[in-house]
Amino acid sequence: MKKVFQVCLLMSFLTGCGSSWEGPKVQVKMEEVPPAALTTAQAKVPGMLFTEAFLKKDGTYEIRGKTKTGKVREVEVKADGTFVDLE
Repeated sequence: MKKVFQVCLLMSFLTGCGSSWEGPKVQVKMEEVPPAALTTAQAKVPGMLFTEAFLKKDGTYEIRGKTKTGKVREVEVKADGTFVDLE
């Protein structure tokens, strides 16, 4: 039983939460986000106030902000404005 627990613990440690597989991301100023990327993000979540942006290793931008109701949302887009994901 102890061995099973140790294996489960090791597997949990190795797999983590999944975010470490995305690679490193660097915070950038909102002014540094390409206009096409910001336009796409605004179109995906109208009325949202975007306050933070990150440049991921794969070249996509993760743009964060809060909706009018206070919910934090993230829009991932490429520099050319191509939509990737909405969280």
